Amino acid sequence: MYTSKKIEELTSDLRQSLGDNIPWQYEEKMGVMLSEFAQNKSDVVLEKLRTVLTDEWHDKTAKKLPKSIKEQLGDLAKLSKNQKILAIPANDHSPTIIALWWPWGHGGTYSLRIKILEHSYENIPDQKGSTGIFSFFKGLFATS
Repeated sequence: MYTSKKIEELTSDLRQSLGDNIPWQYEEKMGVMLSEFAQNKSDVVLEKLRTVLTDEWHDKTAKKLPKSIKEQLGDLAKLSKNQKILAIPANDHSPTIIALWWPWGHGGTYSLRIKILEHSYENIPDQKGSTGIFSFFKGLFATS
């Protein structure tokens, strides 16, 4: 488990890259860095997040979340409409970083939580465009 100081340190570069116009605080209950900001900042913040956190899931794709992420996030992995999870797996220089993107019900405010996971994950891309003999036979028996 990471300490609040370590979480602040490990997420510092990412938080700074999102701009200095969104405030951050440590949220002890979830062990995350938390920011809440107005909807008019959301497009820019999300665009910047996507440049760093290259894997993304939303309510329609949450069932494809890697098992490691589901296990470590628990109930936080259950997404409602317009909520997102963005992530980048661990590498030699940094741990797995997760962002939880949660618009509030009224749509005027967004919460962004940045969490460090203990274990990395492997994201297996969607196989819809796959080719080969297996896909050929699977296509023959698919129902429309």
